[in-house]
Amino acid sequence: MQKWLKRGFGLCIAASAAHAISFQPLGFESMGMGGAGVASATGSMAAYYNPALLSVNGYMTEVALSGGVGVSEYNLAENLDRLSRDDFTGTLQRIADNAPVNGSNTANGDSARMQDALGVLKNMSGQTSGLVLTPGGAFGAQVKNFGVGLYVTSEATATPVIDPNRLDLIVLGNVNGQDYYASYDPVTDTYTQSDQSTYESLSLEYAVNNGYTYLSLKGLSVGEVPFGYGHAFKTSAGTIGVGGALKYMYGITYDTKVSIDTSSGDVSDSFKDRDKRSSALGVDLGAYYTPKAEPNLRFGIVGKNLNTPEFDTVTNDVYKIDPMVRVGFYYAGLDHWLDIAVDFDLTANKTFLDDKDSQYIGGGVNIHPTQWFSLRLGAMQNVADDTFGTVLTGGLGLGFKQLQIDLSGMVSTETGYYDGNEIPRYARVNLAIVSRW
Repeated sequence: MQKWLKRGFGLCIAASAAHAISFQPLGFESMGMGGAGVASATGSMAAYYNPALLSVNGYMTEVALSGGVGVSEYNLAENLDRLSRDDFTGTLQRIADNAPVNGSNTANGDSARMQDALGVLKNMSGQTSGLVLTPGGAFGAQVKNFGVGLYVTSEATATPVIDPNRLDLIVLGNVNGQDYYASYDPVTDTYTQSDQSTYESLSLEYAVNNGYTYLSLKGLSVGEVPFGYGHAFKTSAGTIGVGGALKYMYGITYDTKVSIDTSSGDVSDSFKDRDKRSSALGVDLGAYYTPKAEPNLRFGIVGKNLNTPEFDTVTNDVYKIDPMVRVGFYYAGLDHWLDIAVDFDLTANKTFLDDKDSQYIGGGVNIHPTQWFSLRLGAMQNVADDTFGTVLTGGLGLGFKQLQIDLSGMVSTETGYYDGNEIPRYARVNLAIVSRW
């Protein structure tokens, strides 16, 4: 797990199935406020969250540089490392090499290792398992009503594919040039004779050697370079803002398979030289409304990737990013030193894990009584899947408007286990530098 975190920024990967990716939190303020930004993220992050907010500029210019990484764990890291410690594929090969037609295994310790490995495989075959890394970064600049930037979002996913019908320890051996088939019992450490038909229909060794059981590695990284503009219209009912961003998008895609006992720390190495790179154009459109009777209140809506951008994959398929729509509201209270914001995804976005959609509602508060201090607290919840429970968020900004350092984090209330220790199922950290003038 630690190696996954250390290599986070090196994993920028994609997949070959056509579906949307999550609306990932980027930047600084929204990270600590439950991911909310559609009605509140003015300035350098407006071109990402809602280009209409480029018309709401408290400063002539704002520039922000940020980077972070998130990890989502679905009962996989611990299982992968147990299989690696059991030397699963090596143990399976030795059991086959040592197999007489009838008799006992002579490989010391292999029976215990195989019993543990079988338990892990059967456990993973009965539930959704996965490990998702989401490195991201942003450089955004707002000058009056215009916005440009480089926003990078990524999803790197490892998922086990296990044939539930082929979990029997039936191995293929060879004696004096003749093939034979033997069924192995790791509890009694003994073999009995089997046959080719049973081997091909039930054998774990057959599934591993013929691509029925493996670790699937897929993901997506997209670097967006938007050119955005926002404009506000004063009406008798209030202010209406509209905006859009035309984006150059550079995508890197991976889709590969590795051994099921690859340790979690070595998974990232398997992506090397197996990528496909292509580019596309994307279109985002947004709007907001501020009632005349309540100038501190703002409602926003944004549609991202409305033209369904497409990227090539290593499997010669076309990867399509589906449009996503999010709404939000923002309120500035207590003489503008207490901000409240909430966002909600109107679209349920597919992920690289089967049956795991992403559709978040989240929000929080930003307390900034002075120019040099900002404290944010919030929470968000995936209403399409409750694996993470509630994700708690927070952030702290220190410094003056010309230079501010900002640290944000997210952590889930639901936990799993890694190396015998309890860990959050979701965690994310982000560091940003912001300058305004």
